[in-house]
Amino acid sequence: MKATRMSRAYLPSPLTMIATLAAFAAALAVAAAARYGLVENTPLGHACEAGATSLACTVRYAVNEGFRTLVPGLVAVALGLWCLWRPGPLPLVLTALAAGLGLMLFNAWPAALALTLALLTLARPARA
Repeated sequence: MKATRMSRAYLPSPLTMIATLAAFAAALAVAAAARYGLVENTPLGHACEAGATSLACTVRYAVNEGFRTLVPGLVAVALGLWCLWRPGPLPLVLTALAAGLGLMLFNAWPAALALTLALLTLARPARA
């Protein structure tokens, strides 16, 4: 009987891990600013509902539509699948970035799934 060798698991470099964590933290910070500064800002919400046409109202509307339609979370899941399919630094960083946005912008379950897929990448065999 022929023994099969297990290939080494994908292990990102320390620089990739730092970049991934920095992207995740930056996405959380930007999403928190959008959520608490635009979406949950009552005076701004009243002004936008009254018909104000400022840049803040446009961004507020885009963020609201994004979390209403689960776009940030579903983009994070797609990136997580890419990360699982082809492990590498770029998919890993982009998945962390999109998942950070999704977690803060009311898309918790798809963003958590994307993070799970990214973590599974670390258990997957590396590309030959």
